[in-house]
Amino acid sequence: MEIKTKEVNSDFIILRLIGRFNIEEVLKFEEEFEKHLAMKKYIVLDLSAMKYIDSSGIGSLIKAMNFSKNMSIEFVLLDVNPSILNVFKLAYLDKFFVIVSSDDLSNRYPQYTFK
Repeated sequence: MEIKTKEVNSDFIILRLIGRFNIEEVLKFEEEFEKHLAMKKYIVLDLSAMKYIDSSGIGSLIKAMNFSKNMSIEFVLLDVNPSILNVFKLAYLDKFFVIVSSDDLSNRYPQYTFK
């Protein structure tokens, strides 16, 4: 899995996850995610290019969301790939995570520019 970061400003970051999120990638994701916890108020994970996720990847996303919540950081999943969204729906995780589209993101945070 590749992780690309886009810093919107000093409070807001988008992490784009590309490829397969499986047990071999959990440590890489958690290290990258934790780098931003102390510095950001908003963390968005762009899952539009994620092609596969296993239970370890899902567990890691849940852990990231819980860390964010405990630190009063807004945590949002952006443009979840349809096949990944189906997995989330089967496990009722679509009710657990905040999942938005690109348009929803702009409406949710109108003070930021995402281009």
